[in-house]
Formats: sequence, structure tokens, C-alpha cells
Amino acid sequence: MKYCLGAHALMVVLGLLAVAFSGPVTALHPSVIPSRARHGEVYRAALRRSLKEGSGGQEKLRHDVHNNAARYYNQRVDHADVTLGTFRQRWWVDRSSWDANSGPAILLVNGEGTAPGLPDGGFVGEYGKSVKAIIFSLEHRYYGESMPAPLTNRSMLKYLTVENALADLQAFKKYAEKKVVKKKVKWLIVGGSYAGALSAWARAKYPGDFDAAWSSSGVVNAIFDYEAFDGHLLKVLPSSCAAAVRTVFGKFSKAYDNPNRRAKMMKTFGTPNYFTKPDMAWMLADGAAMAIQYGYKDKLCSSIEFTEERELFRRYAELMKLLWGEEFTRSCYYSTECLSNPSYSESWKEGYAWAYQCCSQLAYWQTGFPGGLRPREVNTSYFMYQCRAAFGEAILPDTYAFNKKHGGAHPDATRVVATQALDDPWLTAGVKKALSEDYPVITAQCNGCGHCGDLAATNPLNHPSLKAQRRAVKFYLKQWLGI
Repeated sequence: MKYCLGAHALMVVLGLLAVAFSGPVTALHPSVIPSRARHGEVYRAALRRSLKEGSGGQEKLRHDVHNNAARYYNQRVDHADVTLGTFRQRWWVDRSSWDANSGPAILLVNGEGTAPGLPDGGFVGEYGKSVKAIIFSLEHRYYGESMPAPLTNRSMLKYLTVENALADLQAFKKYAEKKVVKKKVKWLIVGGSYAGALSAWARAKYPGDFDAAWSSSGVVNAIFDYEAFDGHLLKVLPSSCAAAVRTVFGKFSKAYDNPNRRAKMMKTFGTPNYFTKPDMAWMLADGAAMAIQYGYKDKLCSSIEFTEERELFRRYAELMKLLWGEEFTRSCYYSTECLSNPSYSESWKEGYAWAYQCCSQLAYWQTGFPGGLRPREVNTSYFMYQCRAAFGEAILPDTYAFNKKHGGAHPDATRVVATQALDDPWLTAGVKKALSEDYPVITAQCNGCGHCGDLAATNPLNHPSLKAQRRAVKFYLKQWLGI
């Protein structure tokens, strides 16, 4: 079926397609970077760009900005069973630019990590101020301080579901409208990556509560055997860079199989000796994949291309620690032993809950294949073994049933603007083409345009395609919200 766009909308989309040249385009909001990767230069650079100017030209971190004190809401542990009581869910509100007479409300959805607070330094904040909105930010259950139970209480993890997370959003919206806004207003729900999927699903499930959704790089299609992830990486990487990445992983495989070389290699990376071969392969591959998805493809390639083979491990290890921090190469998120052993529970905060969500519902298991990038030890059998070791024999994701319930790559929703980026491998788990005139997809088409780039603060150096993407978002929201 074909859909007819308005003349203005069509011009916006054609304008996006017309610009596709390289430039200083990297844009990244710190909230979309997973907790395990928040200790390196990528996160610090994103955080610096999200700083706000204070008095005398001094920069102020987001937690120092006025009106950013955390609040707590008594949320149900299970929306299907009121007898289980409530937990304290953390939220924030920014009224600084709100026109109480005519301004809309924006609910920023947070995903698989500690919520950083309000979106002061990003495009959501900029947009909210431009339309004189009141902006709310809600932390996802089982992350940060919003804990229904300790992570070590495995029996309570069953309440960490997409369905409960969606019901959290609706319940909080009703609370905020009654207690804070105190009248009926237009509501926009927005998020990026997994939170972008939640935004689209919330609009589909609760159209009477949320008037429009902005789904940035929303991964709405749960995928069990996600070979397409690396397939997309191969499309956007220069062939010489892809060959260099394969050389690193091939060299890793041989070194791990030799006990003497293994010890030396693991010392170079700073990886604990309880990491299995698939664990370490998963970590090394994810480090490269994130560099590409977050707009650091050129940094990855320049660090390892044309490097002597004997120097590859050292250069690759240095790059991983530079981009993601010293802790990355020993992150519990990648280790089957760490995830399954309560004695390591102090390390669980950087990925345990997300590992559970993938094991129980979403998968998104990025797997190797012949001719692909990552080692073939990273496969569905490995992930299933890790899930059972960490969470018990009964925990495995039924992605077919999940997608049947929530729509997969074709959510049954309207008034959703979906944004994608050319270099982002997660594009393959999202909506890639417009589903209707009320579910457009706007793709930033440029070398280096990455995951959730539209959520970052605007910058004069941003690629024209990214600038046009943001204009398109504003255009559609104006049509749907009347603001």
C-alpha cells in the first residue's frame, strides 16, 4: 500500500534523501549509552555536549541544573496483582519553560540504565522549551534507584517485563496529570533505542493517554538470532576496516586456545580469568559494534587498519578502554560466571537487569555467521546457556509470541514519528519504512550518523541530514499535537 504525504512533509523527506556526504556529524546523548560503557571518552564527550552554560560562562552538569531534584512515585510492583504492593519509582519534572495555559506535556522514557534526570542538554529539552512544555522523566523499573526488589532476589525478577514497564508509563502519566499538571493536556511520549520501542508500544497500547510518540532508533522487533546486526555492520564498514576487525577476532580465537598466549592476551585487555572464550568474544565484538553504532566508526578503523599484526591486541585493547573505560573489558554483563554467581552481585548493576530482559523476552542476540565479523562462538546456544546459568532453566525468550503481541516491525499505532540513522546496526530491528502517513520513518543518511543521534543537542556542525531529520520530527509533532 502506498501513502500520500503532504507537500511539506514530502519536501522534508526528499531533502533528507538528497544529502549524503561525510562530515563532523557525531551526535550522541549520554542517556542512550549503556551503563557498562559509561566510563570512557564516548560517554564523557556526550556528557560534555549536554552541559548547560551557567553564570559567567561556567558549565554546569545536568544534576546541578535548577529544577532537577528527583522525586518518587509509589508504583505497583505488578499491575496485574495489586496485593504485591508498591515500590518507589524515581522521576523528575522541569516546569521552567511551561506555559500552564497552553503548553503540552512530554514524558521522556528511560531504558536499560540509570536515568540521568532531565533532558536539559538534548534535543528533547530544546524542543520542549520551544513549545513551552512541562517535561517529565521516568526511570525504568529495576534500574538506578527504581527497584521493586534487590537484583539478588531472583524470584522477583518476573515482574521485570515490557508489559509492566508500559503500565508504569500509563499509571505515572495519570498521576502526573492529576497531581502536577492538574488538567487535561496533549501528551508526547519520547525515548531512544529500547525506550524508543517503549514509546511506540505505549502509543499503540494507550492511544487515549499519549497523543503522539517520538521513537528514536526504536528497536520494536525482538529478534532471537540477530545475524542482521553484523550484516549491517559489514555494509557500513570500509572493506579494509572489516578485514582488520576480522583479523583481531581471528587472532583472539587462536590466542585463547593456547593457555600461555591466553594469559598474556587477557592481561593486555584486563579481562578476568573467569571469562570463557564466548564471553570474551562477545565483549570484544560488542566494543567494536558500539563504536560503529554511536558514530565512532572512523575512530575504530583508524586505530586498527594497517596496524602490524603483533600490535593489534594492544591497539584494540587501548581503543576499547579509551572509548568505553577501563571497566568495560571486565564488565559482568559479558560474563556467564559473573551473572550467575551472587558473590559478584556488586557488579550486577551494569547489565544484570538488561541481561534478564533479553533472556526473558527480547533476545536481540547478535550472532556470528560465516563471513561475518564476530567469532562464531557468539551464537544462540551460547546466549541460551548464559540465560539458564544466570536465571534458571525456565528463562528463554519467545520472540515470536512477543512480536505477535506487540507488532514486531509493524506496530499497530498511529501518530508515531520514527527516526533512524544510516550507520546504526539497530536499524534492522526497527521500523525501516513508513507504515502510514501517521507512522513516518525519517532516516539520517550520512557517514557517521548513529544510534539515537536526533536526541543529542543541536550543533552547527551536525550533518545537514541530521538537521533535516530534526526539522521533520518537529513538523509531524506540530501536525499531531497542534503546537
